[in-house]
Amino acid sequence: MASSPLSEIAPFGRDRDGISVLLVDDDEAMVEMSAAFLKRELPSVETTAVTDPEVALERLSEGEYDCIISDFDMPGMDGLELLVRVRELDSELPFVLFTGKGSEEIASQAITAGVDEYLQKGGPEEYPVLANKVEILVEKYWAEEQVRRGFSAIESAEEGIGIIDQDGVYRYMNRAYATVYNRDRSELIGEHWEVLYSTEEATRFHDEILPQLEAEGTWRGVSTGLTSEGDPIRERLVLTQMDDGGHVCIVQAIEETDEIEAELALKNRALDAAHAGVIITGPARDDTPIVYLNERFEELTGYDGADVLGRNCRFLQGEDTDTETVAEIRDAVRRGVPISTEILNYDAEGTPFWNRLEIAPIRDVDGRVTNFVGFQREIPGPDAADSAEAQFDWLGDFGSVLSHDLKTPLAVLKGNLDLIEETGDLDYLDAAIDATNRIESLVDDLANVMTQRNLVCDVTTVELADAFRSWDVLGGDRASFEVVDSKPILADERALARLADNLVKNTVEHAGPDVPMRIGTLPDGFYYEDAGPGIPPENRADAFEPGFSTKADGTGFGMVSVEQIAAAHGWDVSIAESPEGGARFEFTGVEDPTEESVRR
Repeated sequence: MASSPLSEIAPFGRDRDGISVLLVDDDEAMVEMSAAFLKRELPSVETTAVTDPEVALERLSEGEYDCIISDFDMPGMDGLELLVRVRELDSELPFVLFTGKGSEEIASQAITAGVDEYLQKGGPEEYPVLANKVEILVEKYWAEEQVRRGFSAIESAEEGIGIIDQDGVYRYMNRAYATVYNRDRSELIGEHWEVLYSTEEATRFHDEILPQLEAEGTWRGVSTGLTSEGDPIRERLVLTQMDDGGHVCIVQAIEETDEIEAELALKNRALDAAHAGVIITGPARDDTPIVYLNERFEELTGYDGADVLGRNCRFLQGEDTDTETVAEIRDAVRRGVPISTEILNYDAEGTPFWNRLEIAPIRDVDGRVTNFVGFQREIPGPDAADSAEAQFDWLGDFGSVLSHDLKTPLAVLKGNLDLIEETGDLDYLDAAIDATNRIESLVDDLANVMTQRNLVCDVTTVELADAFRSWDVLGGDRASFEVVDSKPILADERALARLADNLVKNTVEHAGPDVPMRIGTLPDGFYYEDAGPGIPPENRADAFEPGFSTKADGTGFGMVSVEQIAAAHGWDVSIAESPEGGARFEFTGVEDPTEESVRR
């Protein structure tokens, strides 16, 4: 039996993976048979079978269960009376009335009492139905529990968290948010954010903060709000733009002394944590001695701080240091202007290293130069420039492709979250979680590229047809997709799924979701084709170039992603024409799994 993606996600605090079911039936043979059939239908289920409702209540108070399945007609306490007692212990726990004594009257009573499912006993054919209902109820129960606990976490957070809609009106805030301004949140929800700020600060938001938020997607900094008494309150504020035009706000009140101390401590930590060596030198008339250095400068040069304080930086120069570059640096310092250059320096062991040097003057309130700050970064020598440029170009292309591939699952995730917010229907969580899993796979791809420079890291046996699931999230019609034939191939499963996504998305965007699509095998690979408008022969050579698209609003990165993934596998990809005149992509050089060729 297929399970929802929710079955792979444990709710908060769960220390087990299977479904725990409490079976209650006064007939010992029946309850044992029910446990056996449930185990057959749901291998991961854990059942506890009892014949006395009172014992069932004891078990429920002692342990953790995900669902109760109860008979109706039992001595001492019937199933509906048991339901009332269960609801006193857990008002949300799924309860299934599975009874051999069925009637319209009992069914009506069960529904009125709040039973989650009502099912009459029969033969073995009823147990797949029962197992399916239990699995659906438990997944919903887990999902709702996650939502409740997630909301509870937001409510109990020390930071103020609020949501403002596209019109600037507060639609939600936790208690901590309102407390910053010495208010109750009932006073603020439904009000415009300007109610918490002076006219001058609101103008700053409109002129500086909100434009930056819109341009960059986030803004963080310090602002000044107003308490209910009209007193100013300094606050740390983080704003994050939402796709619908609204934004999320995180706020914390700060005291002025805390702000100054925190800012100084942050600057010191930032200087020590910086990847660049940082030094501050004195004025030129005193030979610009070093008066401050960070830890990275010591690591970069091998010199101990006590040995270099009070010295001029020229001790880093050596026999092959370019004299013209040294002269340019001295001239910039003499004139009090910034300079950025590359210079060959020597560490404490006499080993040369190339250094990217940036020097800027520090001026007092009257504009006089009092000090200089220098930033030093070790860089590859001139011979490595071409190689580095090629790497940056490759990473740039990959970043553009990754951004393109992320847009679809992000749109699916947002759409389903919006539906949950509008309707309260948690059934949309399945699609949202599936989109989240796709995003996670793409992020893993990025991590693989950054650490291993390869899109393909986990090559294993994958069934070709299993990779083409894209109609579920890209708007395709499942009925229009045909698997002519399939076979196992050697591939990175996540990368192959991305390749499939882009092929199907290309068809949906250019020909619509209902156009026929097919996949099939070749002697040394596979093909994908559709019955859309196709790609003209004169354009096929350019189809895999970044930015090329036959649509006016196309990004041109979908086919780049296809070629990148194929190349990373060592496959060749070519474009031909399908029988209907549509696009046909043929992938060759694909390995079949054998004992000798499977790579882990």
